[in-house]
Amino acid sequence: MNAKVHRLGLSALDGANPLGFLAALGTLGVLSQTDADTRLGWQAGARWTPFLQSGQPLDESSVVARLAEKLRGKPVDAEAEQKRQAAQKGFDAAKKRLKDVEAEFKKRKLRGVEREAARRKEIEPLEQAQSEARDESLAALKEAVPSPELSLGQRPDCTVKEFRDYAILMRAEASSTDRTSVDLLASFGAEPTKEDNPRIAPTPFCFITGSGHQWFLDTARQLMAVVTENKVREALFEPWAYRDEKLTMRWDPVDDRRYALMDRDPTASDNKSTTVWMANLLAYRALAFFPCAPGSRGLAAAGWNGDAELDRFTWPLWERPLRRDTIRSLLRHPAFGEASLSVHRHELRTRGVATVFCARRIQVGNPPLHKINFSPADAL
Repeated sequence: MNAKVHRLGLSALDGANPLGFLAALGTLGVLSQTDADTRLGWQAGARWTPFLQSGQPLDESSVVARLAEKLRGKPVDAEAEQKRQAAQKGFDAAKKRLKDVEAEFKKRKLRGVEREAARRKEIEPLEQAQSEARDESLAALKEAVPSPELSLGQRPDCTVKEFRDYAILMRAEASSTDRTSVDLLASFGAEPTKEDNPRIAPTPFCFITGSGHQWFLDTARQLMAVVTENKVREALFEPWAYRDEKLTMRWDPVDDRRYALMDRDPTASDNKSTTVWMANLLAYRALAFFPCAPGSRGLAAAGWNGDAELDRFTWPLWERPLRRDTIRSLLRHPAFGEASLSVHRHELRTRGVATVFCARRIQVGNPPLHKINFSPADAL
């Protein structure tokens, strides 16, 4: 006798929206931690919407409760959070002191022996102070994060050595049933191909680089602090109302708030940027499906075009429900980023891929005050 199959539609998510696609993957990734047989498929209608399938019962209330519990991570002690904030302020102050002194030092246009002597006296002590402040900040952060991978810092720009040390630690702590943190860490970036670069090359999903005092990993940390079952329900089962301010990973094309794309001034006080918090957090968890690695021409990342720019994200939708590991394998197919899609179209159809979407990674403005967004997706 065939076992009963349970199915649950995630009606709020749109597979043609990068954020909707990633949120669906994140949902599957989280639920698979406790039910490895959970599968994800897509159903065509007015838009492509995802559905979950499992041999275990699936209902809205229980799925929301399971997701909320996992998304919150471990509780963060109030005292630890206060120490984190104080240490972060100390690190920010140390960085500013060094930056200001370096700017003045450059204006003096010293040369030769005089320059080296002045640098040793004025700059090097501040560099050491900044390094010590960063170490203190990371130590305090480690005690105040709800998930271990977030102790890497505010953004994935650590040194290669630091990245290796974190990878070894998290690999040791991972298990066959829970390797979330180590998989997320692998998605944050990879060692650069150029040996003279001491820092990792960050994932092309890193759209938040400090503009507006927002940071990639710090935004994920803050999102974990605002998890509620109601917010999870809104993200998955209700039309997106965009009631949540700030805390966006910038993976929704509506985050592109250029004046020409809006009906009123995007800087007006009554026209603040809004998003769907839990869609962003679920999408963050989807990064575990997109590991990074050193490539022949720079960083290589699943789903992204293989040239140096990494400016196009391509993803498939499939009708037959698939398990987490099968989807991981599918997303690494060379059709999604490294070769012409037309060459693989027939093969993809035989693998159950119904359609493919592509969105461009676009930069608005110049660093450091620039914004990065996804364009609306095109069906390929």
